[in-house]
Amino acid sequence: MRLTSFAIALCVLCATPALAGSYSEDYWKSADILTKRFICSSYGAVPGWCDELPGRVEVPKSIAGNLASRQKNAEERAAAAEAAAQIVAAREAIVKRIRAGRAGKSDVEKLVQQAKAGETEAMELMAWMYAQGLSPKDDGDPELNEMMAYIWYGRAYLAGAKQVKENMDKIWPALNETQQNKVIAIFDRSG
Repeated sequence: MRLTSFAIALCVLCATPALAGSYSEDYWKSADILTKRFICSSYGAVPGWCDELPGRVEVPKSIAGNLASRQKNAEERAAAAEAAAQIVAAREAIVKRIRAGRAGKSDVEKLVQQAKAGETEAMELMAWMYAQGLSPKDDGDPELNEMMAYIWYGRAYLAGAKQVKENMDKIWPALNETQQNKVIAIFDRSG
């Protein structure tokens, strides 16, 4: 076993004699085109012969440019993630206030805007509010609330919130035939 390990190590060292010393520009000039492209794109100080490569691609003159670009991209991703987290936190705060019965008019207006903008969670919450009789318009009509709950659940379902199908199936039989026809007409027009 030891002899095999020693033989493998010896073969690796014999196969790559250049690893023992430093690389010269002449060594890299004799490399294949893929190796040259790799060296030109990742070498700390780009060798002069990189400009002579056929089908040359834009290569940064130093790794510093590459690192600066990566840093900028990371900062942009972090800023986008922070903005998304703030939106989610604001939405969760609205949801908590609405479910606790402490929502103000501005909370409901924000929720309606989010639902109309196509956010599935907001649509689902709108449907839940109508199903609970917490209509944003305070009209207090239970039949209209059921129909609106179904419509908002349907919009959320069509937007990708497949978990609302169970709620839709519970509401549908409670709608009278006229309401069902109105709902069908609404979805036929929008679809």
